[in-house]
Amino acid sequence: MWMTRIIFGFFLSSCFVSLYSQSPTTHLPEDQIVYFNTYDLQKMDSLPMLDSVLGQYKFFFTAEEHWLDINTQIQYEFLVFLHKHAGVKNLILEGGYSYAYMINQYLKTGKEWYLKKALYNPPVCPDGLTELFRKIYAYNLRFPPLERIQVVGIDLEQSPQLVVNTLNELIPNKVLSSGVREKMEELMRYQLTPKNDKELRKYFRQLHKEVQLRRRAYRRYWGNQYWLFKMILDNTVQGFDSPLLRDFIYAHSDQKKREERLFQNFKLLQEHGRFRKGNFYAQFGGIHTELSPAINWGYPTLAQRLNFDKLSPVQNQVLSFSKYFRRLRRIYERFDEYEAFAQVMDGISENMKTDFALCKMEGSNNIFPNISKDFQFMLVIKPDKEINRCE
Repeated sequence: MWMTRIIFGFFLSSCFVSLYSQSPTTHLPEDQIVYFNTYDLQKMDSLPMLDSVLGQYKFFFTAEEHWLDINTQIQYEFLVFLHKHAGVKNLILEGGYSYAYMINQYLKTGKEWYLKKALYNPPVCPDGLTELFRKIYAYNLRFPPLERIQVVGIDLEQSPQLVVNTLNELIPNKVLSSGVREKMEELMRYQLTPKNDKELRKYFRQLHKEVQLRRRAYRRYWGNQYWLFKMILDNTVQGFDSPLLRDFIYAHSDQKKREERLFQNFKLLQEHGRFRKGNFYAQFGGIHTELSPAINWGYPTLAQRLNFDKLSPVQNQVLSFSKYFRRLRRIYERFDEYEAFAQVMDGISENMKTDFALCKMEGSNNIFPNISKDFQFMLVIKPDKEINRCE
């Protein structure tokens, strides 16, 4: 019978969202979809579809398709909404610890030097990212320090020079022992006289081997920061051998290792108290955000590991707002309800008068019992909003 119903956009307060009625052939029940415009979400004092849900979760994902201008806008909207309504104080970045470290220093100090260092050669959308972090900095000023948002990176390192700059910020103020002197002095020189990526890759591979041979010497030198030094170094060397965002090549064997590294880094940072007391929000590429491997890429995703692994600090507390990938419809074809699902998504996206539609896929009233096992919420973006691509 649901195949014959009509979708009705229900009205939230006119101060927050403009909603409307529409009639695609197939529909979601009226309490399972909300439409909103640009900048509406961050202003909301309430969103009935989420009010009873948010308190059950600690880690929130939104999925993105890379290289779109709209991505950082969505990220900021959800970040502010979740900071207000879900206790989110940690923005987890799809980037290395060094990248996020420099941005976090900017958020703490307002010094543009840190932001320029972090974004001098980002893999995607530098203008959008610059605007995003400036907006977060301005937003943070409304709150006392402990209530502000911080950023943390859990990914493989993507820029050897950025690693050099970050390690020089973290390096102990100690006399160099003979066991570490050569490589640490070399690290300090590379900050003053940058080298090309090829030379830095050679240096970090050599350093990685030396740390394994002289572990005790490096442990003594780095002290209680040794774990962080080692994590950054491991992420740097593994990043050399893994196809990252810059190339958009996802060889399954390499991507599986990357997903595992993302998860292990999150656990390690949690163990050592690197997160602010509060919850977590991340906007990653859709490949990382799926809670089930059912439409899978042949390995557990980051979201799946965080939600189901017994050692996860946020086990059973991950909520994912998946993005509907209209250009990759084949990823949904395994579902029994695919035809009906595609009809609903087409009806929403083709007739949208607002920028976004948020669809609830889970719950007792859901009409896609198979799909709802893999997707909790689905974010549909107005087609003309996905045209603008960034460099």
